[in-house]
Amino acid sequence: MEEGPPLKDRSDVRRPRHSLAAHTSEVELRIEAPDLTTLFEEAARALAELMAEDARGSETVDVRVHVEAPSREELLVRWIDEIVFLTEVHKRVYGDVRVEHADDQRLVATLAGHVPEIPRTAVKAATWHRLAVRDHAERDGWLEARVVLDV
Repeated sequence: MEEGPPLKDRSDVRRPRHSLAAHTSEVELRIEAPDLTTLFEEAARALAELMAEDARGSETVDVRVHVEAPSREELLVRWIDEIVFLTEVHKRVYGDVRVEHADDQRLVATLAGHVPEIPRTAVKAATWHRLAVRDHAERDGWLEARVVLDV
């Protein structure tokens, strides 16, 4: 993968990480995680962080989500697009997520959403531009992903 801004430091290299890089009307999301389940959870948390300052809040409402796609790259796009759709329809940000199952073609999760007090960035959709989900180049057993968000 190409170099971008440093990943968010969490002091524990065993935890998943993400970073956001601004482009003209786009934001590039990069994710590192130890497995596919955690990668999808981290993508949802990053999306919530981008959309609202208070990505996790009180008065949550749970939503069950099923997403299918022919590849894990397309699954990542559909996953993000599903969360964007739910955010638009329910006016909630989904910062708490539990992926119960994820493989290369299917994902089942429960999202907890709340109405944000301080909205940030409206995300329109995930794009196919520079999309990648692959084995991490430097961390054995980990995955790395990149997806550009249209904002």
